[in-house]
Amino acid sequence: MAGRRLFFLVVLGAACLSGAAARPDPILGLWRVEPDFKGQVGEVAIRMCEEAFCGRVVHVVDRTGAPVVTRSMGRDLFWGLQAQGNGSYGGGRVWVPLRDKVYAAKARLEGDRLRVLGCLGAICDGQTWVRIR
Repeated sequence: MAGRRLFFLVVLGAACLSGAAARPDPILGLWRVEPDFKGQVGEVAIRMCEEAFCGRVVHVVDRTGAPVVTRSMGRDLFWGLQAQGNGSYGGGRVWVPLRDKVYAAKARLEGDRLRVLGCLGAICDGQTWVRIR
């Protein structure tokens, strides 16, 4: 009887752990970025890249909604971002196309909004992105 109980507990524990591990991180998905100075709006797909998150520009439209090709298309805007708990992410790098520079990256997830920051020391600036899916 004790062997059966132990087997049941092991199976139950494995099922619980596999369910937790299979649950995707809430930052994963497709996000719409704020318009740039030209009024162009991009979409960024956030995915796992090895043990961290990265975000690649997958689509850009102009003010009229017509697709445009930019130098950021197909490039990662950020990489190396790691979950730090409670909706906070950090430890990564972010490329800012307007300046063509790379900065330390941070992000904060609140529901369907993601605040993405590029930081130089203690000075940070960024955008709020909205989840598409």
